[in-house]
Amino acid sequence: MKAWRRIRAAAMMAAMASPLPFLFQGVAHKDAPWDDIDLGGLPEIRARNGVLDTTLTATPHVVTIGNIVFPGAIYNGSYPGPVLRVHPGDFVHIKLVNQLSGPTNLHFHGFRVTPEGTGDNIHIEVPPHASFDYAFRVPTTQPPGLFWYHDHLHGLTEAHVDMGLSGAFLVEGFAKDFGGLDGIAEKLLVVKDVSFPNCLGPVLKTELHCRVITVNGQTHWADAMRPGETKLWRICNQGANLWAHLAVQGARLRIIGRDGTPAERATETDAIDVMPASRMDVLVTATGSGAITLISKKMLTGSGKTLKLDRVIGTVSVAGPQTAAKLAPIGFPRQKDLRDGPVSAHRTIDFTEESEAGKYFIDGKMYDHLRIDQRVPFGTVEEWTVRNRTDDFHEFHIHQLGFQVIEINGAKQNFNGYLDDVNVPSMGEVKLLIPFTDPVLIGHFVYHCHVLKHEDHGMMANIEVYRQTATTIWQHICRFVEPRGSK
Repeated sequence: MKAWRRIRAAAMMAAMASPLPFLFQGVAHKDAPWDDIDLGGLPEIRARNGVLDTTLTATPHVVTIGNIVFPGAIYNGSYPGPVLRVHPGDFVHIKLVNQLSGPTNLHFHGFRVTPEGTGDNIHIEVPPHASFDYAFRVPTTQPPGLFWYHDHLHGLTEAHVDMGLSGAFLVEGFAKDFGGLDGIAEKLLVVKDVSFPNCLGPVLKTELHCRVITVNGQTHWADAMRPGETKLWRICNQGANLWAHLAVQGARLRIIGRDGTPAERATETDAIDVMPASRMDVLVTATGSGAITLISKKMLTGSGKTLKLDRVIGTVSVAGPQTAAKLAPIGFPRQKDLRDGPVSAHRTIDFTEESEAGKYFIDGKMYDHLRIDQRVPFGTVEEWTVRNRTDDFHEFHIHQLGFQVIEINGAKQNFNGYLDDVNVPSMGEVKLLIPFTDPVLIGHFVYHCHVLKHEDHGMMANIEVYRQTATTIWQHICRFVEPRGSK
């Protein structure tokens, strides 16, 4: 532990030695338009003149949602968290102020920025009553979309996210990458949940069965549409462990994006399954008058004769004149299919566990801050087979980049965009193509199960992406040359 503290201290010193934010100016997109998105009353912080310069203060807070009261931890006094908004190319400076009783930090989920220094560096540890300045530029190559930020202090991540330490992070321009979405209203839906092993009080105990699920900080979210109207719902599941199975009654649903990137085609569905940390971009069309009901499946509510297996968490009233205009054909942006290029290496990653002992493993090892588990040369595309050797739910996530799913349990998958989270079927496997081709990746970061209980209890590993030089290439060759000497 002392060695790890020295490493953390070195990381802090290196980060603090980085250029200060005031030396940077926003140069890209400072005059670009903002997406016309309805945040549902959530507080927002926008970049100005190409710079997002703000403070996030993490504090313990008694959260009140209607008649539900529970101890939480939140940013800037908001349980859903402030919505941060930038354009590709903007400079980001966030001063994280820690008013908690223990350490904390920040992770920018889905952002393709440096994992070193003052960037998306999860090895930073901000002690109580201290602060830290995160500072990085959003690359102009960053896909516009819905992302999020949250605490990522190993061992405390589940508890901190469960208590509320997270928020949405929007990179503007997602809908503008498509053709045919002009005039479509956008809605942000931030889904959070918190569970209470020993909850007290009639509402929590008998009505909500010790688990609260909210949309934009409300236990019953509301909206309004006209018959025939289409809206783009931007859904972010910020639950620590909850797989949100969302059924929508009274509407036609078409998924057009996931994890902050566009799909290649629309997928029609009658339900929206959003894993922990995942995001969905869904076109919702009101098919008639009355109401659209948003239901969280497998979520108990009520008691006795009123006990139900599903919980209504939102209602959209549908009224007024029929919308005359029909949605134009959607033009999806083109993306590179990684199967068209070479693959440099193949790796196998195994998820295993001893759940009764509270231990979770990657390749038979629990997380060690000091160990590098994978070293990957920059500029390559690799095929990873991720295997779930358990009957449990596990979800693969890698920081700093997206990947392409090419097989699930041996079944070939048509290209439909990039993800940063994927379900690994119980006693099954997924095959991924991962492009280590962006220079911002150079450095150390992590991959893990995004069921945060599993990650906190060992199911995480370190990866290093390094630049190849003549020396490293020669060392790599020498690994495969049999040493010769006297017997």
